Amino acid sequence: MRKLELLAPGGDIESIKAAIVAGADAVYCGLNSFNARTRAENLSFEDLMGLLRVAHQHECQLFLTLNIIVLEQELPALLKLLNQLVNTSIDGVIVQDLGLFYLLKQHYPTLDIHASTQVTTHNSGQLEFLSKLGASRANLSRELNLSEIKLMSDKAHSLDMLTEVFVHGSNCIGFSGLCYFSSAHGGNSGNRGRCSQPCRDQYQATEVGAQYPLNLKDNSAYSDLGALYDAGADSLKVEGRIKKSHYVYRVIDTWRQQISRLEQNQTMSHDKNPLYTVFNRDFSNGYLHGTVGKNMYIDNPRDNAVQHFTQIESLKLTSGENTQALPNIKKALYDEKTEIIETVASKIAKLSLDKPVVSLRFIGQENQALRIEVELEPANQHHALDSNIRFSVQSDSVLLPSDKYGLQQAELSKRFASIGNLEFNLGTINFDALGEDLFVPFKEITEMKRQVVCWLNNGREHVEPITIKQVRQQLVSLSSKENNHQQSTKQTGLSVLIANRRDLALYRQIKQQLADKENSVYYLIPDAIEAEKEKLALLFTQEPGLIPWFGAVVMEPDYIAAKQLLAQIKPSSIVTNNSGVGMAASQLGIPWVAGPHLNTTNSISMHSLQQQGCVGAFVSNELNNKQIKAIKAPDNFSLHYSIYHPVMLMSSRQCLFLQASGCDKAVMDKECLTVCKKSSSLTNVKGVDFVIDKKRREHNVLYGSEHFFNPQILADLGGYFDSVMLDLRSVATKTQLQASQFDTVSLFSDLLTNLQSQKKSATPSDKSLTRSVEAPANLQALFCNTTNEQYQKGL
Repeated sequence: MRKLELLAPGGDIESIKAAIVAGADAVYCGLNSFNARTRAENLSFEDLMGLLRVAHQHECQLFLTLNIIVLEQELPALLKLLNQLVNTSIDGVIVQDLGLFYLLKQHYPTLDIHASTQVTTHNSGQLEFLSKLGASRANLSRELNLSEIKLMSDKAHSLDMLTEVFVHGSNCIGFSGLCYFSSAHGGNSGNRGRCSQPCRDQYQATEVGAQYPLNLKDNSAYSDLGALYDAGADSLKVEGRIKKSHYVYRVIDTWRQQISRLEQNQTMSHDKNPLYTVFNRDFSNGYLHGTVGKNMYIDNPRDNAVQHFTQIESLKLTSGENTQALPNIKKALYDEKTEIIETVASKIAKLSLDKPVVSLRFIGQENQALRIEVELEPANQHHALDSNIRFSVQSDSVLLPSDKYGLQQAELSKRFASIGNLEFNLGTINFDALGEDLFVPFKEITEMKRQVVCWLNNGREHVEPITIKQVRQQLVSLSSKENNHQQSTKQTGLSVLIANRRDLALYRQIKQQLADKENSVYYLIPDAIEAEKEKLALLFTQEPGLIPWFGAVVMEPDYIAAKQLLAQIKPSSIVTNNSGVGMAASQLGIPWVAGPHLNTTNSISMHSLQQQGCVGAFVSNELNNKQIKAIKAPDNFSLHYSIYHPVMLMSSRQCLFLQASGCDKAVMDKECLTVCKKSSSLTNVKGVDFVIDKKRREHNVLYGSEHFFNPQILADLGGYFDSVMLDLRSVATKTQLQASQFDTVSLFSDLLTNLQSQKKSATPSDKSLTRSVEAPANLQALFCNTTNEQYQKGL
């Protein structure tokens, strides 16, 4: 029988210990930096070393979360951390940033790479992409159903990859990695581990009376374990790194028992009551069964435990089963929680993080080999180390008399002092059996120390540190200073994004009247590509100058349709926010540009993309001026920026109208994606408005109430980008276009041309260019009610 891994959350030391004693096969946890749960207490590096030792003694693996996007300025600190990690026994690192994938594969091949759910993996092309980046497993998107998990697992296994599936804990209403809600409203980016969960906030009562219209029930696949096994899932992942140890223990212990029933071919339990005794928002397996709809919502983000058991007792009273009054549910739950806490405390009391003590003894007389005996002692009586806790090593040469360069105790102590580190305490160093005024070549002592360290580290050789300078030297295509100068004065073109056939008139007008300008027109490919494939093929055949623009969510049938479409129309290039489509384009020899929702925030990510056939990238709109300016693109790699667009806060597979304006359907079907066209709005209790927009053939999207418009970047980073983009799709926000679409495009195009001319003619001290861009009246007048708050705050 294939082994299923039970993967537990660990937000602090006690929770990790609780997961271990409850029977977790692996635990994922984060340090104080570079992880996507900054609200968790997280660990110091020394804590991590101690927990690794404890976990491995109990045959449990430990995975470290490095699952955020990384800024250019943070690369040296990231490398410093990786240089430490590579010399530990960490079992895997969980990654989102494409540059980090590159660094791990190229420079730290002994570290096992796991693709985070933040990568949003939902089609087979993305699995191929991640496999090429070096990932050994992928955490699949939470929104997938059982048949989709089966398809993805089969594909992953053919690539020698494993799949993880979230089976318990909080549900996100938006696709992970594609949610900018917390970032745009509050400056706390989910892609940086700072999500403030505005989807759980209270809103003004909606048309259907909901006060928490974006709040989903928790996920629980407890009754679906057999189906998940049949679907090929390898790892069952429990969410909850901000939960406490009693929660982790109860959930992991309950799941461990269910897995044991499966392994022993026993009847599966359907009793979820143990899971209801700890924090929950009620449970739903709607995504897993493809029953996405109203039953997945709950209009209360707080703990549902009391309500759940009160309802059960009320039903007993109604049916006559229980003739007594309702018991004190709150007290009963409090007592049970107390009992769990006491059980956990008792079980983890013996799991000490104290470091083992290493003692050394130097032995040798004249004409004998120098011998070092190593003894590894447990930190306390409760820590049983391997029975083989002694080791010895000797020199190749014999000790010879020396009156000048003899082995000095102080020198030997200094050379071996580094054994006392984050993993071990250095105890006594005994020289009683070492003769005086003796000599052996110091290179042999260095080799003996290497062997001691290797033994202490279970046979792992020490890996020398890598610097950012070394990384950049190996990136032979990294721009030179001369190229960077050329980059800063390049001609910036204009691109335009349209989304329907009515806008083709604008495209033809641009093509005819602005033919002498560097302008590109992108056409949005809808999410339901399979349903539109024939019409799209005809459109791009008739208009070969249009550049296809693919969204971030491309489910498997639509991914297959996308590959067929690309093979048929063979465009000169595409823009895609989905790495799977980028992989398909690369396989067909079609150059592709990474869209803004691939979250490109550093130069190493660009090199990583370039290796996969990518020829350019939109820089993330979450970055500010300084964060963008620090990025140096590779040679032959174009940089793009969306200067005007509706602010997408989240894209969801769920229907956002059910709790907002209502819908006749309780469960979504295929027509909801392909036919439904609606818009609505939400207002939170602070009076901030949001727009729900659903186009035909596209998923539900939540937008901010104003478009993003950032002409300031033309002053801050003039000549930095190959193109800036106007997103002219029709999304009804408060922002109003004051001129016609064509006049807007024409004015922008002229402005960019004028700026370039001024840039070329300006002297270094000439500030007229900056002044001309800071407040161009004709440009500002094109729009009213816009925001560039994300650009001002940055990440």
